[in-house]
Amino acid sequence: MSSLAKATSRAEEDEADDLVARLAAAEAALAEEVRRSRALNRIAEAIGAGHDAETLVQTVVDGGVELTGAQFGAFFYKVAGEAGESFMLYSLSGAPRSAFEAFPMPRSTAVFAPTFQGAGVVRSDDITRDPRYGRNAPYRGMPEGHLPVRSYLAVPVITRQGSVLGGLFFGHPQPARFGPHAESLMVGLAAQAAVAIESVRTHDAAHAELAQRRDAEERLKFALEAGRLGAWELDVETRAYLASDICKANYGRGPDDDFGFDDLVASVDPDDRPRMIAAIEAAIRHGADYDIEYRVRTPGGEIRWVHARGRAAQTGDHGGARRMAGVSLDVTARKRAEERQKLLVNELNHRVKNTLVSVQSIASQTLRTTDTPAAFRDAFEGRIMALSHTHDLLTQQNWEGASLREIFDFELEAFAARDRIAFDYARDVQLSPKATVALGMAIHELATNALKYGALSVPGGAVRVAWGPEPDAADAPRLRLTWTEHGGPPVVPPRRHGFGARLLEKGLAGELSAQVALAYDSLGLACTMKLPIRALEP
Repeated sequence: MSSLAKATSRAEEDEADDLVARLAAAEAALAEEVRRSRALNRIAEAIGAGHDAETLVQTVVDGGVELTGAQFGAFFYKVAGEAGESFMLYSLSGAPRSAFEAFPMPRSTAVFAPTFQGAGVVRSDDITRDPRYGRNAPYRGMPEGHLPVRSYLAVPVITRQGSVLGGLFFGHPQPARFGPHAESLMVGLAAQAAVAIESVRTHDAAHAELAQRRDAEERLKFALEAGRLGAWELDVETRAYLASDICKANYGRGPDDDFGFDDLVASVDPDDRPRMIAAIEAAIRHGADYDIEYRVRTPGGEIRWVHARGRAAQTGDHGGARRMAGVSLDVTARKRAEERQKLLVNELNHRVKNTLVSVQSIASQTLRTTDTPAAFRDAFEGRIMALSHTHDLLTQQNWEGASLREIFDFELEAFAARDRIAFDYARDVQLSPKATVALGMAIHELATNALKYGALSVPGGAVRVAWGPEPDAADAPRLRLTWTEHGGPPVVPPRRHGFGARLLEKGLAGELSAQVALAYDSLGLACTMKLPIRALEP
């Protein structure tokens, strides 16, 4: 073969080899592009799946490492601390998190500032030769034990509103590993990551707000149920009325009962209805608070008191309101307690006046029947104490009355002579407060007289007390009560009637329509009382 032929053959071989090489390079580039496209698709699918922020960021960092060929990748999250902004390691790829635990978080130094401030991308073939490197006083250069980084690529992650979320950082121990194409890919990836992170944060915030709202609603519902407060809402235009179960119960309705606005108005007592309607109309027209108490009639005929409160809302352009909302509370127990308290105050006022009249009468009558101040004092104090004892007994019984035997025991306790008094009766008798006071004073006078002048004034004397139905009083039942003394000094009729005798004869006649007879027998005083049953009963 000639030299020319050999040269031609060699050229053709070189050209074929070059073509094969270029085809191989094209195939490799195509394969790399396919790999990157598939990686981008996986990252896009992962971002679109809407995972939680931690999973999302980890996917982005892992994908960035794969796309750039970096050995290390990290995302530092920007947070605001007490001392200003700081940056926390959020996700790491290509190295364990312990690789950063011994080092402080990065600060906005000359190398990091463009990323954390969102100024732009930092790409260096050898970051250790970058003029900004090492200006991180008091440190110089790379800290001992730090991951070996020469090739460096940092891209800020910025929201559409311009807020910097943090930065994507990639590194490799060998220089010149990141070219313009890798930078372009990471800029696009950072933009996608910003949108996705913002979306996840918004989603998480919405879920948190929804959870807080549900929690607040649960707390409100619990508080309303604990306080037995019924909730209600009224549409002003349509008159649609929504009531909670407790609200319905306040009006005597069940949870499944229909209870509209017309039912509400119809349940209000007719005497209170105009006032209730006027209060609602005033709240709607003027935006005034709705605060009213009224009586309601339940379907079963029961009368209850309801306290309703509410307020108009969503005021329109032409005044008034579109809706009202509020609460209702059954205050029947409070209203009844107030009525009872009012009755008790009136009753107390009446009793106080009666007591003062009694004291005045006791003082006047005692003064007329005593000769010396000392005698007046003793008699007056004794009668006042008797009145006090009777009131104490009634207080113990809630002023509902007392039994006849209780009155005797209570009044005779101060005389220390109950063992010398014998009782004879078939059954005890329950007395009204008025009868209790009147008989208490009468028993005190009989016991005082017996202790001073009668059977109880000597050691051998005694008293017999008996009561039972009056035999000859079928048309007007009466109780016959006798006080009979024996074994005491001889008795002679007094020259004049004192206060005690007048209280027995005239006082009981006036208070209880009783008939009282005093017999001054030589063997001892005998007092007979005929008491109408109707005047004694509670």
